[in-house]
Amino acid sequence: MPKVSAVLVHDEGTNYCGWQEQEGLPTVQGSLIEAVRKLTLEENVKVNGASRTDAGVHAWGQAANFMTESDIPARGVMHGLNFRLPHDISIKEASDAPFHFDPRRDSKGKTYLYRILNRTCRSAMLSRYSWFVFKPLDIARMREAARYYIGEKDFSSFMASGSDALHSIREVTSIEIFDRGDDIIEFEIKGTAFLRHMVRIMVGTIAAVGAGRLKPSGIKRIIEAKDRTAADMTAPPQGLFLVRIDY
Repeated sequence: MPKVSAVLVHDEGTNYCGWQEQEGLPTVQGSLIEAVRKLTLEENVKVNGASRTDAGVHAWGQAANFMTESDIPARGVMHGLNFRLPHDISIKEASDAPFHFDPRRDSKGKTYLYRILNRTCRSAMLSRYSWFVFKPLDIARMREAARYYIGEKDFSSFMASGSDALHSIREVTSIEIFDRGDDIIEFEIKGTAFLRHMVRIMVGTIAAVGAGRLKPSGIKRIIEAKDRTAADMTAPPQGLFLVRIDY
């Protein structure tokens, strides 16, 4: 009898062209499919994920599932996949799931973290896990600007071209900006769902506020414009982490 396994995936995204499988390119989904096939002695499986992270983006809590004919218990699935996955992808948890479970459609919300290193010299140790911003950023100004993102709005101005979203209405439920010390600024962004590159464009634009190129109230004008060219740059992928999927 077929069994559905749900897994919580941790991946360091530097070496991957994002989550979604692409022929001839290294992806997180492709690596998981290959590992499941090896574990199940070449079953033809489909691995479904909750979020299609971009190239270079990291995940602490990506949710995924797959159906097999195997009777391997959840603990064996976790250890078996970790043995077969590359060093920069790991399974943190595994469990049996109901047949109707859909990691993407059943999601009630997502939490992202974005990290900026804000100082005059870059860090060799943090280069894969942060955006190095040379110019000083005013955290108070950025916190003032962040409140304009909260709520259900049309986020067309924060959607990358090529998005396959049916509409651009999304709800951002909270944004917190933390001074972590050691020149680290972190943005914790929560919402019900996000558009392609939405979090990175939001961060890139709010960083423009912190640098003094844009007034905090300018975020409201950009949202109302419903035009990607109204917003600022897309922050680079290496500072972004998918932290959690809520169900």
